[in-house]
Amino acid sequence: MNKINPFNPNSPIGPGMFAGRYDELVTTEKLLIQAKANKGHGFLLTGQRGIGKTSLLNLLKYKAEGDIDVNGQNLNFLVVDIDITKDTTQQILIKKIEIALKRKLARTEKTRAIFGEIWNFVGRIEAAGVKVNTNSTSDNELIFEEFCYSLADTLNRVTKTTDKSKFDSSYDGLLIMIDEADNACPELDLGTFIKLLYERLQKEKTQHLMVGIAGLPSTKQVLSNSHPSSLRIFDELVLDRLQESDIKYVINRVLEHSKEINGFETEVSERAEKLLINLSEGFPHFIHQYGYCAFDLSDGKKITEKNVIDGAFGTNGAIEKIGDKYYRDDYYNKIKKDSYRQVLVIMAEKLDSWVSRTYIKNRFKGEKATLNNAIAALRTRGIILDKEGSRGMYRLQDKGFAWWIVMNKKREDRDKREQHKK
Repeated sequence: MNKINPFNPNSPIGPGMFAGRYDELVTTEKLLIQAKANKGHGFLLTGQRGIGKTSLLNLLKYKAEGDIDVNGQNLNFLVVDIDITKDTTQQILIKKIEIALKRKLARTEKTRAIFGEIWNFVGRIEAAGVKVNTNSTSDNELIFEEFCYSLADTLNRVTKTTDKSKFDSSYDGLLIMIDEADNACPELDLGTFIKLLYERLQKEKTQHLMVGIAGLPSTKQVLSNSHPSSLRIFDELVLDRLQESDIKYVINRVLEHSKEINGFETEVSERAEKLLINLSEGFPHFIHQYGYCAFDLSDGKKITEKNVIDGAFGTNGAIEKIGDKYYRDDYYNKIKKDSYRQVLVIMAEKLDSWVSRTYIKNRFKGEKATLNNAIAALRTRGIILDKEGSRGMYRLQDKGFAWWIVMNKKREDRDKREQHKK
């Protein structure tokens, strides 16, 4: 039968599917109110891949722009979304912010003229031959100063209703959301950039700015390495795994959506639902990936336990797809030695349980020094986790990583046997 899959593993979760995160939502809503009152500061959102950081940012955008009310009031923030890559320098970041603001503010001839007057420093710098991707320290400082004053002027004009030279629209403030911040290179100097920006705006008596930084747990260290006191600017929000009740809510909402788009109800057996909950481990993206593969194998009317198992562990199934998206880079690109990968294979035998160095040593085929180097490298790169307060105890990030390692190892061994036969 023709059926549309209601699960959506390849995009952030929409507001209607959002579950949990009550404390984080309360905190960010308070920060928006503070920014509206000219007392803005930022938040730092961290968590593992697939935990729902981008979805939370999207929901915050809806609230900031007034599509969803906040404590009974509709806010009206100017929202700028920016992604960071390893090639993003300070000048490129400034250019990205300028482009985003221009797109949203300079919509009429009048506002284009005002915007061009405020932000003409970028054009002047490029015209003079100082490109916005230069790494010169003196150029960086001058560009940054111009940027701070331009942003302060923009904030004053969009938030003050009495200014005759204001833009066509008034706003409660500006929300800049920077995602994938763990990619920030040292040249970006992100912590110093944000800290000095807030200080400059404070001197200009405009603090209608809220900066949200999101990324992997290593983002905190990235900011600290740039400027240790930069962390004081942010309210830190650490996303953990969803509770079982939240996962059930997501599944139920998806099935309600299935009825809307397919015109018939889709049920999930009790055992299938329990298995989906266990497999997802509280990761929103995983819920949708396992659900997508299970629904794809179902008759559309009912998702069975067999559908979930086959969809998860079968060829090109959910574990393989999740692994290719989240684990393959850690396993191959961040690790260049087979001896290091051997440690992961040994640890995968225990799924995501804590494993002692002794357990690994007794199964490791290689020199002691090689093992020590492997464990040190895996810890440094965040591929395995340390047990706080206990020396020599490690675990993988989650069961999904372990399952993928086991399945990938079997696939590699099978390919080697077939190659040997040839």
